[in-house]
Amino acid sequence: MKKTLKYIASFILLFTVFTTFGQQSRLTNLYSHNKYSFNPAYAGVSGCTEIYFSHMNQWTRVDGAPVTNYLSANSRLGKSLGVGANILLDKIGMMQNFSASGSVSYGFTINKLHTLRIGISGGYYQTRIDPTNAIAFDPNDVIVEGGVQSAGTVTTEAGILYKFKRLELSFASQQIIETRTKFEHTNLDGYGLKRHYVAFGSYGFILTKRLTLTPSVLYKGIKNNSQFDFNADLNYNDFIYGGIGYRTEVGLIGRVGINIRKMFFIGYAYEVPMQNIASYSGGSHEISVGLKLCRKKKDEFPVEDQARTMQIIDTITITETITDTLIIEKIDTIYIDNTQPSNAEVNKAMISAEDHLEFEHDKAIIKRKSYRDLESLTNILLIREDLTIELHGHTDNTGTEQYNMRLSKDRVNAVKKFLVANGVESSRIKTFYYGESKPLTENKTEEGRQKNRRVEMKIKQ
Repeated sequence: MKKTLKYIASFILLFTVFTTFGQQSRLTNLYSHNKYSFNPAYAGVSGCTEIYFSHMNQWTRVDGAPVTNYLSANSRLGKSLGVGANILLDKIGMMQNFSASGSVSYGFTINKLHTLRIGISGGYYQTRIDPTNAIAFDPNDVIVEGGVQSAGTVTTEAGILYKFKRLELSFASQQIIETRTKFEHTNLDGYGLKRHYVAFGSYGFILTKRLTLTPSVLYKGIKNNSQFDFNADLNYNDFIYGGIGYRTEVGLIGRVGINIRKMFFIGYAYEVPMQNIASYSGGSHEISVGLKLCRKKKDEFPVEDQARTMQIIDTITITETITDTLIIEKIDTIYIDNTQPSNAEVNKAMISAEDHLEFEHDKAIIKRKSYRDLESLTNILLIREDLTIELHGHTDNTGTEQYNMRLSKDRVNAVKKFLVANGVESSRIKTFYYGESKPLTENKTEEGRQKNRRVEMKIKQ
């Protein structure tokens, strides 16, 4: 009797799910680690090659409940183009769905700070029905009498992604062209794929050097049905992840993950049902593994910093605090020679300033012993008023990527503000920052990390 009830429950779940939007698009609780799974615009967004596999078993203890396996890969080609592909195998009750699709995306920047990516995807979707072990309430049911059947159709998808600093917003439409799989069942139209909408938004807060908090919201909708996920995820040093979420009309979701050498990812999520099937379901389990292969990011979009205004008082020494760790000083030792220095001499002064530039540990405060070479560079720039220079900020990989991006920004600004405070026009200095994304050498030793903590200087061509 108990087993029969489970089968009855399976049929109830089967027809409930397939008349709503839930199972027509992939359901996952670890999407924050593989956003390409719900929006093709994320293909190639990281600049790395990413491969993910996940297995999800929904509503354990219920026979015939959904079991989903998903494999995806995406990568960047050149500066702007991204490509990706995925395979999905989803089984619920007597129905099995298979889909395979490919994606392409294109990204560009606006004012060096705002990034947009658009993506499209197309593929094949097949539904297979096997009523062999089904418990039929009606012995003359056309589906049961029809035996094992399968039918397929095409799938289409498009999405857009917007990023500004630590803000991320995306929107995708799945099944843009609504299609229907056609079975050989009398008086039955087949299984229709309905247009879905998926929207995502998140913002990363840097709590400490090693800890970031990212709240996010995911929306999924189809016609009059909608569902929201409200999440909060912690990231410790890009190594250990943990978070909790609430899915409307379902329940709570807990997830943990570990990132090994920023290359291998292993994650687990558990969904605790609080409504509907909570009384007889053991919840949903999902496990995901990922591989991330990165090159030196020569094709990353550099982010140009917008100059902040700085008030300088007419005294011998001025100290201005821009943030809690950023200090700029104006000095009175600038000496201007009338000799016109060549570009070679300018480059030599820049290399010397680069090599001797040091900051206080984990701060954007220039050490005083670096002033001499910066003064020499300032002298030259005050004479060569025709030159525009570029400053490129970098860090090692200690701390999170977000923290390092901000630190590289603050440090490159510190150098710019030193030069501006002593007479160099702000418009002649362009700043870029990359965090840890462009190391000169490996970060395995302190010597290597020291080489990667730098501000590169060059004449703008």
